[in-house]
Amino acid sequence: MKKRIVFILSALLLLGACSTNDSTEKEKEEVKTSDTRIVIDDAGREVEVPTNPQRVVTDWYLGQILAVGIQPVGGVLHNLDYAEFLKQHYKEGEIEDIGDITSIEKVLDLNPDLIVTWSEEHAEKYEKIAPSIVFSETDYASIPDEITAVGKLLGREKEAEAFNKDFEKRIKEAQKKIADAIPEGSTFTIYTLSSKDVYLVSDNSVNGGRALFTVLGMEPAPKVKELIDTGDFSHGSYQISWETVGDFEGDYIFYIKSEEKVDEQITWRNLEAVKNGRAIEIPVNYYFSSDALSVLHQAEDMAEKISAIAKQ
Repeated sequence: MKKRIVFILSALLLLGACSTNDSTEKEKEEVKTSDTRIVIDDAGREVEVPTNPQRVVTDWYLGQILAVGIQPVGGVLHNLDYAEFLKQHYKEGEIEDIGDITSIEKVLDLNPDLIVTWSEEHAEKYEKIAPSIVFSETDYASIPDEITAVGKLLGREKEAEAFNKDFEKRIKEAQKKIADAIPEGSTFTIYTLSSKDVYLVSDNSVNGGRALFTVLGMEPAPKVKELIDTGDFSHGSYQISWETVGDFEGDYIFYIKSEEKVDEQITWRNLEAVKNGRAIEIPVNYYFSSDALSVLHQAEDMAEKISAIAKQ
């Protein structure tokens, strides 16, 4: 009888051990499965990506990736020469320059676990190194939509939501600052100046266009609005001559100079906004980029500048 009891107890212990081992193996398998997930990128490609990517490389989208709390290990750093507002969001030297966007060797050296690109063609090359997703900011109607999409692709939904809440709060504050400083119905123009030609900046464009017109919602000068409404802007700009610069003048002007003293031309100095101190120079190295994080800082900077000249 005692031998039988001992045998039964031994069998039960063995079954318990097997059950524990099976459970442990199952848990390990579940953890392993959750290390990756499937996403559909903006090129319609199905890609298996890390659930929590740690070493992200991008050939364009530094601002969007920084906005959701990821510091890329590699990027095209010469882009930052025209996106200086981003430099406060990462530590110098911690993002490696991949140089030429097609430099596979430099990307390979960084041992990325995820690559974000703007080009499906590039993605096909990069995916030999690591999972690669195509992103396109032009696919989204607004900055919050864009950042929500980035958050989903990178597994940073909470961070994207937090950014969007902060973004909307700060933009409302900037809009109020402008509304308190200028007459209702005031219009705006953004020019880029060279010695030969002048370019108008569109809404949803680089050089402050997205920040001023789309995000802050400022009204373009009448003839600028006509060009926007008729779709005459090409790649966000429209070339005009120095002789016609006054035809597109708004009550307030922002401008970027490509050459020193180009704003001393008599045609420019005769503009009402210039004569009355309502023309504001903005530096291209801070304003060329139109990513979400840069645009947020541009909008706040523009509001501050408008408020300052109103006080003067």
